[in-house]
Amino acid sequence: GYYFLPEREEIIQTRQRAVPMVEEKMQIAVRGAKKIRFVPFVKAMFVCNTVAGGNVKKESDIDVLIIIKSGRLWLSRFLTTIILSIFNLRRNKKHIANKVCLSFYVTDENMDFSKIKIADPDIYLVYWLHNLIPVYDPNNILQKIKHQNQWTKKYLPNTDGNYQTLYRWAAPDSKLSKAIRYFFEKAWGGRYGDLLETQAKKIQEVKMKMNLPNHNKENKLGVIISDTMLKFHENDRREQYQKEWQKKAYNAYEA
Repeated sequence: GYYFLPEREEIIQTRQRAVPMVEEKMQIAVRGAKKIRFVPFVKAMFVCNTVAGGNVKKESDIDVLIIIKSGRLWLSRFLTTIILSIFNLRRNKKHIANKVCLSFYVTDENMDFSKIKIADPDIYLVYWLHNLIPVYDPNNILQKIKHQNQWTKKYLPNTDGNYQTLYRWAAPDSKLSKAIRYFFEKAWGGRYGDLLETQAKKIQEVKMKMNLPNHNKENKLGVIISDTMLKFHENDRREQYQKEWQKKAYNAYEA
C-alpha cells in the first residue's frame, strides 16, 4: 500500500520490519493517554516524529505533542510528568526505549506552528504536522491544528484532511475521567488555579535552569520555554534534514 521512488525498493522491507514495533509503541502511547486524560486542562495528545512516520527502531522512544488549555500550561505539565512517572511510562535519561517522551506542549491558543519554522519551507515541520496521530482528542483538536496551519497546504496540497484513528490506537474519555477533570477544572479555573500555575512554573523553572543552562544561546528553536509553548528538543535535527532534502531536490532537478 506504499509508494516509493525508483531504486528505493529496499524501504519496503524496512517498513515491514517496523510495523510490529510501531504497533507496540502505539499501544504504550495509548496507555499513557489513558492516564493523561485525567489531568485537568489537557485537551489532546498526539503521537509524532518517528513513531508517527513509521520509521522506528526497538530503542526508539515515543514522542508526543500535548495540547493544554491556555493559562494552565505549567500546572498541567507538572501533573502529567508526575502521573506518567508514577506509572513508569515517562522517558528519562536512563530509560528511553518504549517510554513516552514529554518534550512538546502548546496551549490551545498557540497552535500556529509557522512561528517555529527554521526555513520556508521547513520541510520536516510540514510533514511532522501532517503525520500527527491523535491518541486522545475528544474535542477534535486535530482539525483546529490543521485549520491554523493552512500554510502547509502550499507544500502538501493533496493531503487527506480527515484522519481516522484506529480504535485500538485511541483513548476515549470515560465517565470517571470526565468527572475528575470537570471537578478540578472548576476548582482551579479561577484565582486559586492562577496561584497553582505560578507555583508550578517556579518549581519547573528551577529544574530547567539546571538541566538547560544554554537554551537561550544554542538551538533557539529547539528549546522554547514560554507560557504558551514548552519545547525541549535539544537535539533538533531539522537543519540537518533541511540540508539533505535541499541537496536531493537540487540533484533531482539537475537530473
